[in-house]
Amino acid sequence: MTDIELLSKRARIKAAKAEAGLFEHPSQDKIRGSIDHTLLTAGATIDDVAVLCDEAVRFGFASVCIPLNCVPAARRFLAGTSVKVSSVAAFPLGDAPTPIKTAEVRWALENGADEMDAVVDIRAVRALDRKAVREDLTSLREASRGAVLKVILEMPLLNDDQAVMALMAAEQIGVDFVKTCTGFAGGVTFYHVALLRTAASGRIKIKASGGIRSYAAAEILVALGADRLGTSRATQFLPAVE
Repeated sequence: MTDIELLSKRARIKAAKAEAGLFEHPSQDKIRGSIDHTLLTAGATIDDVAVLCDEAVRFGFASVCIPLNCVPAARRFLAGTSVKVSSVAAFPLGDAPTPIKTAEVRWALENGADEMDAVVDIRAVRALDRKAVREDLTSLREASRGAVLKVILEMPLLNDDQAVMALMAAEQIGVDFVKTCTGFAGGVTFYHVALLRTAASGRIKIKASGGIRSYAAAEILVALGADRLGTSRATQFLPAVE
């Protein structure tokens, strides 16, 4: 059995146990504080962003995650609050050349973003081109200038060898989070998070995203090792902070 096969076996057992209810239930406050309240649909208006930001404050979420051109407005709406502004680069296809991707990161940070979710070079990951992946991630880490960087792996398109290779590269380069997916090529699974947490050291965090629609799913994902949850549905399964 190869190392990847062993990791996969362990992760499948962890995911199956969690889905069966055999996990330590995280507190509601922990789940609430893990939420990146997300609005990444086409045509989002400034009014939509204002509502999103207001909800994030009232519900005690970690951040809002919004398109690049909404960053300045979100920064204004969230001034004086603890909620962070997150945005995205090379989203959702991961096909932007690295200089374009890093320019998006720099623009967002210069205009008020605190955190960036950037899609990895998916083609390079699928080809197991370690050199290209490392160069892409190194450029993103440099462009983020110390801000929180979450690299989106798009795991529904990857096999385990590809996912673990990208995770290891991100970890070695000092990326803050790896994120499971954009939600455009498929949603997160319990196995995705279990595999990343099993393969990763404690130096890198995990963000789960894509199709998180219930408190039960959020509980399991956090219990399996997700540090952040990206979802547009959290106000439907969590109460506002009183």
